[in-house]
Amino acid sequence: MLDPQKITSGITNSIALKMRVGASISEPFVLSTYASSKQLPKSGSGGKKQRGLTNVFATHGKASGSSDGYATVAAQGDGVHVVDISTLHPVISHTLGPSTTFACPAITRNVEDGVDSICTTYAAISTSSDVTLEDSGRTIWMWKDNLSGPLEDRASQKKKAVVIQHQISGLYTCDEIPTRIFAQSLQAELSILDEELNVKNTWPAPKDTSSVIRTFLYSHTLCSFSPSLSTSQTGALLVSVDASKNSTRVRLLSLDDEDRVSELGSSSIPIKPDQILDLSCSPSGFMSFLSRDGTWSSYRLTYKDSTVELSVVSEPLRLTGLTFPSKASTEGASLLSLGSSHVLLSALTASTTPEIVLLLWDLQYSVLLASQALPIPSTLAQAADVTVQLTLVPASSSQVVLILSPHTSDATRKSKGTPSRSSVLVVPFTCPEHSTIANAMGQASSGAKWIERETASSSAGVAPHDPARTKVLSTMKTAMDKNLPQAANVAFFEWEKRESKATAEASTEAGSLQAVLSHGFVRDLLTTVLQPSKPANAPYSSEVVRYLLNRKLLSSSMIDGGLLSALRYKNDWQSIELAFDNVIDLSEGEIIESLQFVVARHRTTVTPQDGNAMEVDSTTDVPSVPTFLSLCVSYTTTPPALRLALRRSLKEAEEILPVLRILENWTKQWTKRDIKLLPSKKEIVKDTHGIPVLKKQTTEGTRDLPSLPNVLSFLQTLLDASFLILLQHAPAHPVLRSIQEQIEPEVSLIDDMEQLRGPLETFAKAHTKAVKEAGQDKRKKPVGDWRQRRKQAHEQAGLSVGLYQLEELVL
Repeated sequence: MLDPQKITSGITNSIALKMRVGASISEPFVLSTYASSKQLPKSGSGGKKQRGLTNVFATHGKASGSSDGYATVAAQGDGVHVVDISTLHPVISHTLGPSTTFACPAITRNVEDGVDSICTTYAAISTSSDVTLEDSGRTIWMWKDNLSGPLEDRASQKKKAVVIQHQISGLYTCDEIPTRIFAQSLQAELSILDEELNVKNTWPAPKDTSSVIRTFLYSHTLCSFSPSLSTSQTGALLVSVDASKNSTRVRLLSLDDEDRVSELGSSSIPIKPDQILDLSCSPSGFMSFLSRDGTWSSYRLTYKDSTVELSVVSEPLRLTGLTFPSKASTEGASLLSLGSSHVLLSALTASTTPEIVLLLWDLQYSVLLASQALPIPSTLAQAADVTVQLTLVPASSSQVVLILSPHTSDATRKSKGTPSRSSVLVVPFTCPEHSTIANAMGQASSGAKWIERETASSSAGVAPHDPARTKVLSTMKTAMDKNLPQAANVAFFEWEKRESKATAEASTEAGSLQAVLSHGFVRDLLTTVLQPSKPANAPYSSEVVRYLLNRKLLSSSMIDGGLLSALRYKNDWQSIELAFDNVIDLSEGEIIESLQFVVARHRTTVTPQDGNAMEVDSTTDVPSVPTFLSLCVSYTTTPPALRLALRRSLKEAEEILPVLRILENWTKQWTKRDIKLLPSKKEIVKDTHGIPVLKKQTTEGTRDLPSLPNVLSFLQTLLDASFLILLQHAPAHPVLRSIQEQIEPEVSLIDDMEQLRGPLETFAKAHTKAVKEAGQDKRKKPVGDWRQRRKQAHEQAGLSVGLYQLEELVL
């Protein structure tokens, strides 16, 4: 008889699917637009993303009166405008005239002072009629507005101007030190100012730094890459990416609440500063660098034991289909970290009619999670000397700000024509808080159009093997080209023996160790021995394939079309059987395609050994249908994908019926087995605490008879996919009736046994409680006599309001 518990377990396991957190990018909406200024500063300062010929700067700040916060926009030749993102209405506007330009983005601090809401705006002025040439780039203007007061008071508010000792390329604030403003120069000089712009401390520029590429400021509590600092003190961490001659360094500074600055260390990366188009950094320490040739590299920043380290997270991506600017340009692409290893990329497509694309990537797994495309606004003049500059700015947890501004060369900046306008857009999005493999699964194909496909030669150029591995691959390829698979076997296993011996000698662990084989080397090795481009009767080295299978080093994605298809093409069914046991990513499509091949081969009664059969060093015949079906049934699959594969491959009733008969026979064998209501004495053992428990039952299926849950799951999926086809095929009717006759009594038995759940549940809970309490440390929980337990119960009842109790409150 059928075991009801097994049936329930099988059904549960077959339908259980892990839920993933979705990622999406919604259509952007316009926050504001501004006319482009012709009074921009000269583009010689280089370096930062929002510098030089940028027409509009923007930052985001939290505000108690707005759910989405305020955007502070500094428009060149116009002024500073604070806009409520929730209502799209301006909160504060400081019009400064066409002669005023900004050195960096303006920032806003919003605080509550009793019933008043105070908004303080800071802007670094590059040029203005009110600023002398000597003070240009070193002047900070401040406005303090009471948003709770009347509008006429805001209009009469005067600005405060302060000049510091160095040029300003960035202004920053930190939530953990809310009373401080940080001003940094392009040469990495740092000044700490209070709310009224009084200088509290100055940090000199490092001698080995020529310019700052990008700066990030995070609170100590948010920096998970520095556990010692996040819990020890209040302050901020400044991550500065600097250019030093031809090298790029990442410096880490600690800023405390007493205005002290200390350098924690630095680390270099193998990317030249002039090749960096943009970069991103998250509070978790995940950094990514986008080069001008489209290479996207990922690093993990850590600070431990007073050492700053940068480690490679994954192989670099090579992007394609996007426009990347030349060496002298700064427009074209922008990066923004959304937390963890999630990075948002904005760029222009490389097409005759370019458009703007927003791509949300999980760089830890190199997959695209979401995308959005939008046309270039008509307000941006499209001319030979005007291109679109993209800038992403962090906002709330579900929104980012995208700035679209025209980028014009110095020589043609004052050319005649229709003036362009810059646009500030808000992009809503959803993104998982953490990077997980569950969210990355199934997303590999979504980003294929944006990733340059590696060829065999390019792969070797990107990630070359060491000389020994390169030599053995070359020797094996030469042997395979000469149709000498045995020579390839000898070359590989001699190298493997030497490598294993060297690994064992270098290791301190006892026992024999095997050679370490990387993913890229195994992929190239498999391509060399399989030679999928050659005819089917070409000899190949099955010994090397089976060695890799037994070590569980192969993946189905290493071969175009799937591993099973390549092995079936070589008629190596012994390796196919090993693949079912040792490869975890066989797709449902290639599994059912192989099943259809076996069924069709036996239907036509064509033996695989004939005059045209290939010569293989060790091959086997096509297995029987029950043998191969057992492999398919026992392999872990998902019902939706399996159902689709069955519909695509098993289209004829004559192909489905043999499979259905085998499943019906297996079901009949399971129904004939007796079910034990009470275990025997041999099946009851005592655990380590002396409690009687049921001995673990070994009811797993065999190769001749798969387990019942697997049989029922496959049978149900097969009927879902092809029931209508079987109904139209008269020879299938007896088999369907037989299955019904076997299933109906078992369903009735399950309903009858369900009535025992209530009476037996009390004993099951008592036994579970006994096993649980036996495993607890009795010394920590003294039992005591009944008087102590009763007194303790009364004390606990008096301390809290328990279930079914009332408590009277007198106000």
